[in-house]
Amino acid sequence: LLLAAGAKRVVPLAVSAPFHCALMEPVVARMKEVLDATDFRDPTVPIYSNVDAAPHHTGAACKAGLLSQLTMPVRWSESVQRIEADGVTCAVELGPGRVLSGLVRRSTKSMTCTNVDDPASLERALSVVEKLT
Repeated sequence: LLLAAGAKRVVPLAVSAPFHCALMEPVVARMKEVLDATDFRDPTVPIYSNVDAAPHHTGAACKAGLLSQLTMPVRWSESVQRIEADGVTCAVELGPGRVLSGLVRRSTKSMTCTNVDDPASLERALSVVEKLT
């Protein structure tokens, strides 16, 4: 339908749900129940939300950000640029793959990126972080 409507390119995404858009609205109430039943402490470092590209310093703000992420668009580049502007020099991606590291590199001028997905990559990441501190 998109191609017929004039789209130049359509790429199906391999995702489990339509996160970050209005199609997730039916699950917001249930997710709110789960989050409300979960104790959120204030973080010891700022948590940057990709909904508003801003640092959050309270558990309540982090909880609200998680709920908003269900239906709001991701402001990835703005978030990474804000993190960089606030003095962060290294990003560590946790889990398999390097998709987010690549996105960080495209969104910043100077941040170092590394990933951790096994014991060997943990050692490499620790070495990278150690050199930066």
